[in-house]
Amino acid sequence: MALRLKPLLLVTSIALVLSGCGESVSSNNGEGHAQQKVNENQNQGNGDNSSNGGDNGSGSQTPIFDEASLLTSLVDNVITPTFTEFDSKAKAQPAIVKAYCDLEASYDPTMGDEEAKTALNDAKNAAQNAWKETMVSWQHAELMIVGPLLANDKSLRNRIYSWPNASTCSVDQDVVFFSAGDINGNAYDISKRSDKRRGLDAMEYLLFNENMAHSCSANAAESLNDWNTQSEQSRKVARCQFAVEVAKDLSDSATELLYEWSGEDGYSSKFKNAGQPGNPYSTTLNAINEISDALFYMTEELKDYKLATPLGLFDNRCGNIACPEEVESIYAKHSIENIRANIAAFEKIFLGGTSDNTGFDDFLDSNDATDTKELMLKGITDAKAAADAISTDLQTALTNDTTAVEHNHAKVKDVTDQLKNDFINKLALELPKTSAGDND
Repeated sequence: MALRLKPLLLVTSIALVLSGCGESVSSNNGEGHAQQKVNENQNQGNGDNSSNGGDNGSGSQTPIFDEASLLTSLVDNVITPTFTEFDSKAKAQPAIVKAYCDLEASYDPTMGDEEAKTALNDAKNAAQNAWKETMVSWQHAELMIVGPLLANDKSLRNRIYSWPNASTCSVDQDVVFFSAGDINGNAYDISKRSDKRRGLDAMEYLLFNENMAHSCSANAAESLNDWNTQSEQSRKVARCQFAVEVAKDLSDSATELLYEWSGEDGYSSKFKNAGQPGNPYSTTLNAINEISDALFYMTEELKDYKLATPLGLFDNRCGNIACPEEVESIYAKHSIENIRANIAAFEKIFLGGTSDNTGFDDFLDSNDATDTKELMLKGITDAKAAADAISTDLQTALTNDTTAVEHNHAKVKDVTDQLKNDFINKLALELPKTSAGDND
């Protein structure tokens, strides 16, 4: 019996020695962020710019978190589907808006034709609903201002949606210019007009605003001198016809975005091949940092502009009190839907689409920051619930249920506090320049 035990003891001793060597599934690299497990079939010598683990003493590479896989997951599972959906929604709008405007142009309100009026209202509702669907899709994309949407001082983004720098007076002026067909003797061309006269915010004003008077001050209304004296129906038709032109331009912008993202040598391939020679992203971490910068939309635009300012926590036109006039979507009353879409998009990026995909949650796990991950997941869940609890449009809630809006703001702030501190620090990422001095 003793002779049989010796080999067993020897095997046990060897096992204990090997376990003492500690073959780990994570390691710290020189940039200070720990690395996570990789797939069993990962090729350790693939030459990408994932953070590299060290030799474990036996000549094999320690498994690490694959930053390139995170980028591929975010591109394929989140960003590309979002831009593709937006392109599809934007392309559907021109025909739907034109169908409504054709009826508006032929409608005579003095005839008392109830059937024609019903058809007109149905067509208008269809145009407005198409805008709402497109807006929800875009509000997802607002959390993905990277690559082509970031380039040239966000010029493409602003052509699609210029809020919070929209100008209804500029839209009113271009309704008149478009109707006339020229500006100071030059043929009207919307592609040469400023972003404040284009995009989803212009379409909202044109499709939802029931006040046909122009919104310009006296010194800006030279081109609109006779506008307010025209019949209400003629002004409706003029606005509607310009809405068709804006819808076509929006469709063109969506096509441009999708091409710049997914086309030959588009940004999607640049992100997925970050760190390769000639790539504008010299390392995978640089590319990841651009996506994490985009998440800070949750801090400034969502928390501060969409919630804190209307609540009166910051200066507003009402004087530091709850101010319904300060909401994002004042004509369509779509503000709370926009907020819900923003939070949903943040969650998608955080998870990589779903919990089954590689996302920032996995990146945090790999950095021994599971506690931060759990806090952020809870924060996202709470922020979604707080937004869903607002049962009216945001303007009404600011007047009748201010506490619910304050609660939504507080829950969003819980997420952004984690984002600005533990999330950035644990992943060795850099704060966006616009948030570097934000102590809120």
